[in-house]
Parts: sequence; C-alpha cells; structure tokens
Amino acid sequence: MHHAVPKDPTRSYGRAVEVFATIAMVLAAIGIIATLIGGNGLRITDRPDGDAAMMTIDGRPSDEFVIDLGDPLPAVIDEDDGAAKVLGQAVVTVGEPLTVTASLLDPTPTQRVIWLIWQVSGLLLVVLISWPIRQMARSTRDGDPFTARNERRLWTISGLVIVGGTLVNVINGSARTIILGRSAAADLFAIEFEISFLPIFIGLVIAALASIWRTGVSMRTELDATI
Repeated sequence: MHHAVPKDPTRSYGRAVEVFATIAMVLAAIGIIATLIGGNGLRITDRPDGDAAMMTIDGRPSDEFVIDLGDPLPAVIDEDDGAAKVLGQAVVTVGEPLTVTASLLDPTPTQRVIWLIWQVSGLLLVVLISWPIRQMARSTRDGDPFTARNERRLWTISGLVIVGGTLVNVINGSARTIILGRSAAADLFAIEFEISFLPIFIGLVIAALASIWRTGVSMRTELDATI
C-alpha cells in the first residue's frame, strides 16, 4: 500500500515568488528597452513629431499659474416657500491639490539624458532587487532556504532598497527640478524637491530579517554538527 507524500507548501510558495520575481524582471527590462528606444531616447519606435515622443512632466502649479475651476458641479436648488432644497445627489466641491502636465516639444540633449536616467533608474532598481529575491525563492523551492548565501542575499536586498531606493528618490526630485527649472514653463510650476524616507525604513526591516536569518543559519549549523 502506497501512502501519498504530502506536498510541502513552502516549496509552492517559493515557486510562486520565483515566478513573480521573474515576471517583474522581464517587465522592468522591457520598460527600460522601450524607454531607451522611444521618442525621447534613440527615437526608433516613436515618431519624433508624435505625441508618444513628447517629454511630459507632471507638477503642481505655482501661485502665478491661476486656475479657475469655476463651479463645475453646480447644485440644483428648488426654492419652495422661501426654503431652498438641494435636489439630486449631494453637493460636491472640486479644488486643490491640482496637478498640471508640461509637454516639452523639443527638449535639449541635456534634458533628454536627465529624463532617460530618471525614467530608467526605478526600473533598473526593480531588476537588481528581483534577481536575489528570485534566487532565494529558488533555494526555498529546492528545500534549503536557511543558508549563508541567502543571508548574504538578504543583506544585498537591504542595501539595494536603502541606497538604491533613496538614490532613485533623489534622481526623481532632481530630474523634475532641473528639467522644469530650465524650461519655458519654469515660472508656472511650484518646483519643490521632496525625498521619501520609506526606502530606508523598508531596508532596515529587511536588515532585521537578515539578522534573524543569520540566527537561523547558525542554529542549523550547530544542529548539523551535533548529529
């Protein structure tokens, strides 16, 4: 009589993570290639005069950029015996914050290079982080996740998230500031440099996980030594 061997759910999870990491790498690589050969790169896939070739940047309008929304959603009021009644749906007001888009029809070579670095940096970081995650998932699928190699991979991921994520934030803020600041629409945008500390927080959490992983690796090594 043969007994069915139960499947290890850990291996299934590892396989799923490996697939998702692979998909993320492929999509990010496609995004990098499409950006480089697009209208603001080598101009292979987009026509120079096409809408897809325009360099567009979103931003918050300055105080000098006056936008009057008027009353886009007027209330329908019925006056009955001097009492005003609002008919239909509840009154909705539309206002700030507003975002406007600037389209640079003929960017300079410097603006083009800055824009490409800006657009590619985040996708490149996705590729760099997805690779060690994929390798860790594969080792989990093979049934041997608690290894010193995976610990080093966790430290690598932590460093990439902290350093790479912060660098991408700096590039995003700097690129928007430089491109808009040197454009004809500089006075119409509130050019502000912002940076997020979220990558540092996430990286520290991964570093804590790497420390716990090191403990697991040490305990496993000691257990193998006593057997």
